[in-house]
Amino acid sequence: MELGNLPEDSGKLIQGASKQMDDVSTANFLIEEIGARRHIGDMFRTACRELRARFPHREDPENQWTERRLRGWWNNESKIVKHFQMVELYETAEALRQARDSHAEYKAKTERLRQMAKLRSAARPGDVAPR
Repeated sequence: MELGNLPEDSGKLIQGASKQMDDVSTANFLIEEIGARRHIGDMFRTACRELRARFPHREDPENQWTERRLRGWWNNESKIVKHFQMVELYETAEALRQARDSHAEYKAKTERLRQMAKLRSAARPGDVAPR
């Protein structure tokens, strides 16, 4: 069955129609988000450090986060991503996204305050602000 011959509103999902939307691709996207899209080695180290800090799995060594596990997905050596791993990747990526957003807001706010202070220090005591 070709994709072009399907009715518009069939409501059915086609198995295997997309090669990009699998668990490993999603995991790799989340690893990129966690690792902040740096050089590949730095990205894996950063992602692994974040995941270990949030989810150490001390009592379950088989499920601990390792750079080798991340590289296995990245290089398509492994096609298995367990549910708890996907959840931990997503939670970490989401928490880091929120932290990055709040930091960007903080930087924008402090820049506005710096500009206001600069304008205020440049103004003389009797000056009136232009309209």
